[in-house]
Amino acid sequence: MKKTLSIVLILILAVSALCAQAAVEKRTLLSSENWAEDSAVARSINEYITAITDENSDSFIPVKDRIAVFDLDGTIIIEDAPFCFEYMVFADYALNSGSPTITPEVKAVAQEIIDASWGEKPSGMSTRQATAGAIAYKGMTMAEFSEMVSRFKETDIKGYTGLKWSDCGYRPMVELVNVLKANGFEVYIVTATERNIVRALACDMLGLEPDHIIGTEYGYMATNQGSAQASEYNYQATDKVVFDGSYAGENTNMLKVNAIVREIGKQPVLAFGNSGGDVAMCIYTITDNKYPSKAFIVIADDEEREYGNTAKALKNAETYKASGIEIISTKDDFHTLFGNDVKKVPVKQ
Repeated sequence: MKKTLSIVLILILAVSALCAQAAVEKRTLLSSENWAEDSAVARSINEYITAITDENSDSFIPVKDRIAVFDLDGTIIIEDAPFCFEYMVFADYALNSGSPTITPEVKAVAQEIIDASWGEKPSGMSTRQATAGAIAYKGMTMAEFSEMVSRFKETDIKGYTGLKWSDCGYRPMVELVNVLKANGFEVYIVTATERNIVRALACDMLGLEPDHIIGTEYGYMATNQGSAQASEYNYQATDKVVFDGSYAGENTNMLKVNAIVREIGKQPVLAFGNSGGDVAMCIYTITDNKYPSKAFIVIADDEEREYGNTAKALKNAETYKASGIEIISTKDDFHTLFGNDVKKVPVKQ
């Protein structure tokens, strides 16, 4: 009997040890390997995670309500080399694919992107690029589109040594996404980039499911649909879903809030962005929230390790801070951006 009790006790202790180890691993926080050792932002996020995951804390948030939303370009991944990922995917396809959907007007937008590389984004470019992209991709199935984006993401990013688009995530932010998931958060990408482009890039990078990607939408149709309205057409076994060439508008500003309400159905407790187009999402997150909540804007103020703009970034930061949004500086808060082997190199303007 004593021997049996001893075995049971040993098993209980072993299980307890494993549970304790799992708890420690689950609560792993942001590290100085990626974040600056003296980063006040990293400390703030770590303290927040510790508090809201402690069942004995007044700040505790049940797992079902731990929702975090992130913009993509400039927030999690690089945006300024030469332009955002979506632009470069489009420009490469428009200039090199030879597709019959590439009209002279579409090609002109692509060339405008290349000509403006590493400089200021031309006024109205977001609308021109998205409209041209919808035309360029018309008739492509989702599988064909994903394959095209996946091929492009394995190409090198000009302006850096040793950096491919598939590894263009800021390491501190990728770590942050993983730490949040390990602590029970549902993480969503809420971006102005076309949804299927983000799925092809970010699902593997961040370990997210496709239904956690919210973005700008191009229209869809069935291959045999013709001119029939979608509400009047029944999908057939011989059909495939393809892009129909339409573009309804960019998912930005209040449209991001609308998308969160429509597709998530819960108010986030954490929000991360990088520009004025993310402010609405951030303020929505921290206003009248029943739980402790925070919002952050990443500013690209590092001109040594990336193509940042310090003066512009710091000016914008003051506006964001006035709205109650905290600032993440790529220069001051990131110990590394893409790893020590990646170097910024001069490019011809």
